[in-house]
Amino acid sequence: MYKTTFPIPPLHKYVSCFWEGELVINANQVHTHHAIANSKVELLFCYAGNYVTTGVNGQPVKMPKASFYGQTTTSKQYISTARQNGFFGVRLYAHALPLLFSIPATMLTNQHIDIASLLNKQGAELSERIFLAPSFEERVQIAADFLLSRLQKKPAKLEHLEKRILSVYHSAQHLSICELANQANFSQRQFERHFKNLTGFSPKTYLKISRFESLASALSCQEGITSQKLTDMALDFGYYDQAHLNRHFKEFTGLSPSGYLKRQEVQNQ
Repeated sequence: MYKTTFPIPPLHKYVSCFWEGELVINANQVHTHHAIANSKVELLFCYAGNYVTTGVNGQPVKMPKASFYGQTTTSKQYISTARQNGFFGVRLYAHALPLLFSIPATMLTNQHIDIASLLNKQGAELSERIFLAPSFEERVQIAADFLLSRLQKKPAKLEHLEKRILSVYHSAQHLSICELANQANFSQRQFERHFKNLTGFSPKTYLKISRFESLASALSCQEGITSQKLTDMALDFGYYDQAHLNRHFKEFTGLSPSGYLKRQEVQNQ
């Protein structure tokens, strides 16, 4: 079971969507979630399951029940052996971290941090309310109310930069860093510094991941994709050739294009 809903207008700039997923597996079965590189931040509440990942030194690391999962440049696997698995998530644009929580986005790049460690008592109280809520709709309302309470007036210069970041998320155009800086009324050096603080990435890395996310999203909406169809779609999204596409697939998913598509077919069954 998987549900999604979009935020109310005041949160459109900060929240991509609210979602919930539940999965029941057989006894002695293992569920593996393969997460790919992501420009967004997930505020996740695991109300059922016991997910574990691999740490830097190869040791197993148990995932917190409520935490921020930061924007990432690489893929990672999460494994659960529990029969009942359930998550409620708030998918945030990375600039929500500094603008709503006064946390530099760079703090969460390729990291996951317990919500109570970042937000203290407010984080602990939010987690408790989310876990006690009996339905997806009530969890969404609790999370939305919490985020609305964090809205604040932003400096004008950040308003300009925020618009440029959102234009990258939602535009089919492939703008250069210089063009984005000019649109935001910054020098390129100023733009790159503020951009990294707001998104956790350099503009170059961010544009690469954002383009790949757009392609991955388009692929998820189609079935029976042939090698030629994949190449044609890649060209539409600004990839130069097959070798360019292959490098990004390996970098951001850990898989070849064909391996990624096969995994998607299995997950959709």
